[in-house]
Amino acid sequence: MGSLLIDAVLMVALVVTAVRSGRMYRELKSLRESESGLAAALAESERSLNKACEAVIALKHDGLDTMRRLEAESNRAAEVGLRLASLVERAEYHTGTSRRPAAPAALPTDLAKAS
Repeated sequence: MGSLLIDAVLMVALVVTAVRSGRMYRELKSLRESESGLAAALAESERSLNKACEAVIALKHDGLDTMRRLEAESNRAAEVGLRLASLVERAEYHTGTSRRPAAPAALPTDLAKAS
């Protein structure tokens, strides 16, 4: 009778161990699947970040190029404005409609060379 009781306890322990082992196997399998999904998501996010980084670098390059061009055009416009102001002063002086009694302004040396 004692042997039968021990066998029953051992059988119950074996069934409980088998059930728990089955659950643990399913959990490990689920973890492995989610790990591969996580790895794929991380790889995709890395590719997306690399594309975004390349786009930012390209935009920075284009922005700097545009800024240089705008600065050059702004300088050119300032020079043309000075030259125009000088020409208007000279025209007013020669036509006698000058509102200022001063003599015509001379072109700046940079602009005199350009014309």
